[in-house]
Amino acid sequence: ATRTRISKTEYISCPSCGRTLFDLQETTAKIRAVTNHLKGVKIAIMGCIVNGPGEMADADFGYVGSGPGKITLYKGKEVVKRNVDSAIAVEELINLLRENEAWVEPA
Repeated sequence: ATRTRISKTEYISCPSCGRTLFDLQETTAKIRAVTNHLKGVKIAIMGCIVNGPGEMADADFGYVGSGPGKITLYKGKEVVKRNVDSAIAVEELINLLRENEAWVEPA
């Protein structure tokens, strides 16, 4: 499948468990709020580094908890940025989308 008909942003999120390193629901809502206008992009939001990378394997971009207050960002299966402070991680995700020409300004 070429995914040419995907007309909205897709999200993958883990169900959350004791290893989750941030408020998964709140963070997912923040990411959705700023990216839901993107077309044909799949973003994974995973709570921990243990299962997150495997569960997000087919996502275009990933946001994975990697330690208390730290996030690792992925493009596909590749780590792009490690130990990003969670306070700026959503903005860093947007920057990653921009760098990879997956970002368009909201209408």
